[in-house]
Amino acid sequence: MATVRANDAAVTVDLKWWERIFAAGRPRLVVPTGVIARASVVDQPTRWTATPGGRSGIVVTGVLKIGRWGLGTGMRYFVSTRRNRPALRLELTHEGADLTGYDVVLVSTADAAALADALTSGSRTPETGSSEPASTSGSPGNADVHH
Repeated sequence: MATVRANDAAVTVDLKWWERIFAAGRPRLVVPTGVIARASVVDQPTRWTATPGGRSGIVVTGVLKIGRWGLGTGMRYFVSTRRNRPALRLELTHEGADLTGYDVVLVSTADAAALADALTSGSRTPETGSSEPASTSGSPGNADVHH
């Protein structure tokens, strides 16, 4: 699944090659922190209530959702979620929606709560988060932690 990284400037969602098919070929989605109106956690992101409306993407009912959701609702959702993995939900300002093409970004990551807290409080201590298995990598001064 996608990897989520955050710092003072932006939240970056790096997509796997197969997820790019459902994101118009984008390798990543970069959301500047200044256009995030609200950050929160969705505990069950594969439920219909988390991603209402029609879709342009892939869904394996109750297991995963990837692509664009919200068709017919007036809201555009970028979704990359999976069962048993909480998701970081970023609600964007109008400027952010114009910039990214989405009103809401919903991405599963083990660090959803820490990232949402950091984005809400203005503290960027959890520099990265990911939906990948736990390991540590990166160079000194670049604390990349993959979960």
